[in-house]
Amino acid sequence: MQFDWGDIIQRGKRGVGLSEAEALAIGELESQTDVEALLRAAEEVRYAHKQNLVNTCGISNAKSGRCPEKCSFCSQSAHYKTAAPTYTTKTADEIVSEAKEAFDYGVREFSVVMAGRAINKRKDLDVLKETFTRIRETTGMQTCASLGLMTREDLEELKDAGMQSMHHNLETARSFHSNIVKTHTYDEEVETIRHAKDLGMYVCSGGIFGMGESWAQRVEMVLDLRELDVDSVPVNFLNPRPGTELADLDELTPQDCLKIIAMIRLVMPTKDIIVCGGRELNLKASQSDIFQAGANGVMLGNYLTTAGQAVAKDLAMLEEQGMVVRAPPHIPHPPSVPPAVRSEGTDTAGLTGKPVCP
Repeated sequence: MQFDWGDIIQRGKRGVGLSEAEALAIGELESQTDVEALLRAAEEVRYAHKQNLVNTCGISNAKSGRCPEKCSFCSQSAHYKTAAPTYTTKTADEIVSEAKEAFDYGVREFSVVMAGRAINKRKDLDVLKETFTRIRETTGMQTCASLGLMTREDLEELKDAGMQSMHHNLETARSFHSNIVKTHTYDEEVETIRHAKDLGMYVCSGGIFGMGESWAQRVEMVLDLRELDVDSVPVNFLNPRPGTELADLDELTPQDCLKIIAMIRLVMPTKDIIVCGGRELNLKASQSDIFQAGANGVMLGNYLTTAGQAVAKDLAMLEEQGMVVRAPPHIPHPPSVPPAVRSEGTDTAGLTGKPVCP
């Protein structure tokens, strides 16, 4: 396919995403000239909607290991023998302490992550409710959680206590899902996302790339995310964990990663695109190019069971790229980043409701 990058950029600025055929054709781009043209287009579209504002997020691994679900990539699954930490639910005091630490180093959104098929025990729900209420009272951060296959009723209860966002990944394409997730279905993932959307929550949903899926399956998942109208797409690249089924898989290059980010930006022009797990391992020296590829967010600090890059190094990277950390949506604001280099606002072009190509 011959790309008309000028037309793609103009459509993207209007909030109109790539067609399926165009997204598929991006996978065939290999020459440096073509990839550079792709990245220029993604960067221009990203700037039109997000300017140089960066969303930052951090997480608490609040309940780890012994998960009954069998997901081929996950070291927390009880089906694999791994070195992942195993412990029951942390106290609200512990999670709030971690949230305050993240707040101090400049995180905009803080997510509480708990291992399990669904977090529905009364004890866990009560800890979460107290945690969200206290985080909202003491920091300006947006509150989020990743809790498995949640019911509408449980999500509504947590929302009333102060949970603003829900994170739940599709993980991979519908056509590849059963190869990766063995104990629940793709439709159950979708149902959880729809519950959160129906409740008016900010929904963060993406997947993990580099698990053996084809480029067409990557596009398939992103088109489903567009159809679901999620608000944010967390982009994870496989970090193979010893003891899991994917322990020996290593198929992504830095250029592959940048093409994936750019494809997502051009398919979903107005959405937040956050680069998360596997960033350091897979992008290597190209980490700073994620914004050129269309990303407007990064996870700061450690991941669930692996260490992330030092926060100071990430903040230095953002400054070197001329990016500005977005302030949390509420007051107070973190003391770690001077107000002069912070900015606020969501979807700066105001185009979230614009139509997309079929």
